[in-house]
Amino acid sequence: MLMGVMAVGLTLYGLLTRQLDGRAGKHLLTIIVVCGGLSLCIIGWFASKRPKPEVFLKASQPDKPWLWREDWVAGRMANSWLRGVFFLWLAVIVFDLVCLVAVGLVLPGVRFGHPLAWLSLLFPVIGLAVTIFAARTNRTWGQFGRSLVITSGLPVAPGGLLSGEIQVPVRLRPKHAFYLRLSCVRRTTALRGKNRVTTEKILWQEEKWFHPDLPQVEAGATRLPVFFKLPADLPESTFEKGDGVQWELEAHAKVSGPDFQGSFEVPVVKPVVDPAGNPEPAVVVEASDPSQKYQLTLDEIRKEIRSRIRVVEQPEGREFIFPAARNPGFAGGATVLFLIWIGAVVFMLANRAPLIFPLVFAAVGVLMGIFVSDLWFRRSRVMVTPAQLHVVTAWLTLKKETIIPVGDVASLKADIGATAGHAAYYDLRLKTRKGRELVLAKHLSHKPEADWLIRQMVGVLKRGAGEGTAKLQAPSARE
Repeated sequence: MLMGVMAVGLTLYGLLTRQLDGRAGKHLLTIIVVCGGLSLCIIGWFASKRPKPEVFLKASQPDKPWLWREDWVAGRMANSWLRGVFFLWLAVIVFDLVCLVAVGLVLPGVRFGHPLAWLSLLFPVIGLAVTIFAARTNRTWGQFGRSLVITSGLPVAPGGLLSGEIQVPVRLRPKHAFYLRLSCVRRTTALRGKNRVTTEKILWQEEKWFHPDLPQVEAGATRLPVFFKLPADLPESTFEKGDGVQWELEAHAKVSGPDFQGSFEVPVVKPVVDPAGNPEPAVVVEASDPSQKYQLTLDEIRKEIRSRIRVVEQPEGREFIFPAARNPGFAGGATVLFLIWIGAVVFMLANRAPLIFPLVFAAVGVLMGIFVSDLWFRRSRVMVTPAQLHVVTAWLTLKKETIIPVGDVASLKADIGATAGHAAYYDLRLKTRKGRELVLAKHLSHKPEADWLIRQMVGVLKRGAGEGTAKLQAPSARE
């Protein structure tokens, strides 16, 4: 680490005095990268050697993984969203130093206006962005890092209830609403060529919105009610490190200063009958949701998310209008990634990389471009009557029309389509009795609205005559 610091100092001195040539700079840059990597390895090794309470709990309860963590044993779930702040800062500092040195070595040898000069300016921009992110993360950790979920029902069983409250050690006054989301995510690592790629797939997700003026029992603290019904057909948690299934409860609120964010890992375990005949954990079932009276109505949720989807009552039925570019944040982020990807292809071509690399990257870029175009330009109209569904999907001047008689409709549902982290975007899908699938609308940003739209469509279809329409099921609505 000391050598890396000295190399950084020499590099900065050489850049400022313009006494650093390309060869020496490359050697110093190599030293910085190697020393930074070794420092991370050494710190990680010492951290792994420290005795942890989880090790002793695991040894004492090898068959009960939900007892391997002290917070779970105490009926609590600690905030895990902001773990590893120290390692985040270390990685950011190393990345920023490498960007600084790399730009200092590249720019002096490139004439102004050259594409390589403009491309090299991306590195300090990215470095500034990750530094701002680390600063915001550090500030949020100091303010909300001690948040806890208190519940008496750990672990939770599939088909059971997650019931309790989130305790925040400061008084939160959100600008609009409290947002809670429970997700079941499967993490998978695959070997692609020589690289290991980890992907996450959201298997299930539920969300709730609460009024900002929740009743509080403490002057300097905030308590958020938690109540989620888990599906019975989803897998239990994977407690070992690596691939597997993770259940996560997330909370968010926009407040003055850093926004409140919390992430809590939920232990979900299938009931196991012990030799004495007692199931562990027990499946807890309650009839009513005690947090229901604090939740926002659907109209309030749609106002909160600034929904641009319109439902128009027509003499013959209901018309559902899904305009283009409904999610500018999602579309904008995907566009930035697409432009960075295209920039990488241009960089390869400018530096005459082996042709196979720009071709492969360009092929992936085409797929990314199609996805980005779909986010910005896809629009659709769905006219639902007791007799049929008339679906019109358009991209700029291209248009496609489909008519499905009500007797051919087998099911209507909202499925998870695209994802961005743990944020899911839902597609409204229709399945016919012959097995054909039709996408009515894509990229709906929140499940309550997607379920409500399905209920509205099914309600119109059930007005039609025929035995088939009576079998259509819609997601349950909150009264």
